[in-house]
Amino acid sequence: MEKEIGARLRSARESKDMSLEQVQDITKIKTRYLHAIEENDFSVLPGKFYTRAFVREYASAVGLDPEQIMEEHKNEMPTFEKEEAAQYKRVQQQKEPSAKRTNVYKYLPTVMTFVLVVGILFVAYIFIMGGNNDLGSGAAEQEASSNDINVPEASDTEDSESTPVSSESTDEGTVSDEEESEDQAGGEETSSSEEASSEESEENESSEVSLAEKGTGNFPEHTYNIATGEEKSLTIELEGTAYLEVQGEKNGENLISPIEYSPEDSPVKVDVSDKKQVFIKTGNALGTIVKINGQQVDFQTEQATQKLLLNFN
Repeated sequence: MEKEIGARLRSARESKDMSLEQVQDITKIKTRYLHAIEENDFSVLPGKFYTRAFVREYASAVGLDPEQIMEEHKNEMPTFEKEEAAQYKRVQQQKEPSAKRTNVYKYLPTVMTFVLVVGILFVAYIFIMGGNNDLGSGAAEQEASSNDINVPEASDTEDSESTPVSSESTDEGTVSDEEESEDQAGGEETSSSEEASSEESEENESSEVSLAEKGTGNFPEHTYNIATGEEKSLTIELEGTAYLEVQGEKNGENLISPIEYSPEDSPVKVDVSDKKQVFIKTGNALGTIVKINGQQVDFQTEQATQKLLLNFN
C-alpha cells in the first residue's frame, strides 16, 4: 500500500538525515506545523489554503517534486475552493465603494479649476474698482486745486495749502513701495510653493514597477523589477486575515514575524531601505495589497497562496 503523504515526506527527510528544525530553517514553517503534516493532521494548520502551500514547501526542502507529490496525493489534501470563492466575493464587495469614491474624485480637478477662475475674476474686479476710485479721487483733487487758485487770498495762505498736498503725495509713494514689496514677497512664496509641489510630484513618480515574469501553478511566484530613488518603502495593507512572510531575499532573513496578520494590523510597514531584493509569501493574495513607495504591486492570478519576488534596481 502506498504511504500517506505525511509518512512519505517524513521518510524523505530521514533519508537525508535532516531534523525538523533544519526543515524549519529552510521553509520558515514552524516545527509544530511540520510535525502535523507528517502525521496527516491538517486540522492543526492555520487554514485550509495554507495546507497545500506548506506541503509544497516541505516537499521541495527534502528533495521531492512538489507538483508530483500534490498530484499523487490529491485525495488526501483538503479543498478550499469554496473558501477561496467566498474570499473573492468579499474582496469584490469591499472594492465597490472604493470605485464609487474614485468616480467622485474624478470631477474634483474640474471643480477646483472652476473655483480658481471665479477667484481670479473676483480679484480682477476688485482691482478695477479700486483703480476707478483712485482716478475719481485724483479728479476731485484737481478740481479743488483749481478752485483754490481762483480765490483771492494772500500768498502765505496758498503756500500753507500746498504743503499738505506734498505730504499726501509722499505718503502715497510710501504706500505704493510697501505694496510693491508685499507683491514681490507673495511672488517668492508662490514660487517656493510651486517648487516644493514639483519636488513632491517627482518623488511620488520616482518608482517604476514592471513585471519580469508571471508565475504559474497552484503557488505561483511573480517576479518584478522595480526602479526607485534612494528612498524606498514597503507597506502591506490587509483586507482580510492572511499568513505573511517577508524576507530580505529569497530564503533569507525574515523582516517581519511569519505569522497570521489581520486587518487590525494593517498597514504592515517593512524597512527595506537597504535591500536589493525582497521575497513575499501570502496565504490570502486576494485580501493582500503590496505597495512600494505608494505604488501597488499586483498579484497576477486568483490563487489564494502566491509569492512576489521584488528586485530593486
